[in-house]
This record gives sequence, structure tokens and C-alpha cells, in this order.
Amino acid sequence: MSEIYLFRHGQACFGTKNYDRLSTIGRRQSDILARFLAHNDIRFDALYAGRMRRHEQTARPFCYRYGARRPELTEPKPMAAFNEYDSSALLDARRCLDASREDEADRGALHKQDKKAFQAYFADTVARWVAGDFDGDPRVESYASFCRRVQKGLEQIMARHGSGQRIAVFTSGGPISVAVKSALSLSDEKTVAVSWQIVNASLTCLKFSRQTLGLSMFNSAMHLWEARDSSLITYR
Repeated sequence: MSEIYLFRHGQACFGTKNYDRLSTIGRRQSDILARFLAHNDIRFDALYAGRMRRHEQTARPFCYRYGARRPELTEPKPMAAFNEYDSSALLDARRCLDASREDEADRGALHKQDKKAFQAYFADTVARWVAGDFDGDPRVESYASFCRRVQKGLEQIMARHGSGQRIAVFTSGGPISVAVKSALSLSDEKTVAVSWQIVNASLTCLKFSRQTLGLSMFNSAMHLWEARDSSLITYR
């Protein structure tokens, strides 16, 4: 059996104009993750990342620690299959669909100021996306297409690497949840529920052969807990 380690990116800059970059906490999380992997001598045969800036930034400390010994791990191979879905496009599609609702502007103002309110609003938006409410909007990748994209990326890695290989992939919570869906045959609704539980800079491990894909570890964040700083346990 071979293994795919899926690493969620460190905390990004929620609430800023440019979300797609690591926060100060996100950089700490990424450093702790890289130190943990190197200290435990967890060796990898190949390195991939989504094409988003937060993926590359999270992989950077890993590359620094591993690249000196393994030149092939100096820089991740970019794979757009492991990009997160476009949350801004989902929110725009919802606002357009709900433009006739008088309370929509008020709710939009509220969720910009209140993280809990935003999460409830965004979770409802994602549920509507999964249900197909935004299908046909040219700005939005359908949920079915998103799942197929991630699944294709997994299949490409599985076909590319032989037995006994260990692969690292730096990605986001959405693709990780789809990978878990593939391993456990989850429903769409349960897959989305899984996505809300994934900690920044956590690791999830899949085992695979040419015929099977299984879940070995999910959402491990012990390396962050060991730092004894609760501010490192983040979900957004």
C-alpha cells in the first residue's frame, strides 16, 4: 500500500481583502507542522500542492526542512485539482439569487463583523451550492464538478506512484473532505459536515493500492496541541 498525506493550509487572512495568504498564526502552524514531520523522520517520495498562495506558503517550511536531503522535495508540483472551491463566487451567486430579499444587505453587513454569523451564513450558502441552487451561474463551479476535479487529482497521483510510496499534498479543507468522501463513500451532506471539522495545518492520511482507497488518519492536529497554545487550533 502507498499513502497520500493531505495537509490543510495554515490559517489564512480571514476578513481581509486578500484572504489567500497565511496569517501570523498560519505561519506558526506551518512551521510546527514541518518540524513535527522532520523530527519524526516521516519521509516522502513526492510533493504536490494546490495552486493557491496559502498552499505554497504552508508547504514552504516543509520544503526548507526536506529539500536539503531530498532535492525533489525542494518545490511542490502544482496541481489545480487540489484548489479550494471559490467561496467568493458562491457568496456572489447567493447575493444575486437573493437580491429581492430585503434583509440580505443587513445579513451581509452582519456577517462581515461577526465570525459566528458569517459561518452560519456561509454554511447555508454551501448547503445551497451542494443542492444545486447555483448551477448554471457561470461564475460557480458546480459541486459535482468540484468533486470530480478532486477525484481526478487523486486518481492521477495513484496512477503515477507505485507501491510503498508516501506522497505529500498541501491543499484545503474542501478537497480533503472530498478525498474522505471517496475513501468512505460519504453522502454529499456528510462530506460538507466533515469539511467544517478540519483544523488548519492538520494532516489526513489515505492508503491506496491500484484497486482501493481507504482512510488511515483524519484531521490529526496533535503537533499543534503539543505546542500548548490553544490559539493554534483554528478552523478558518
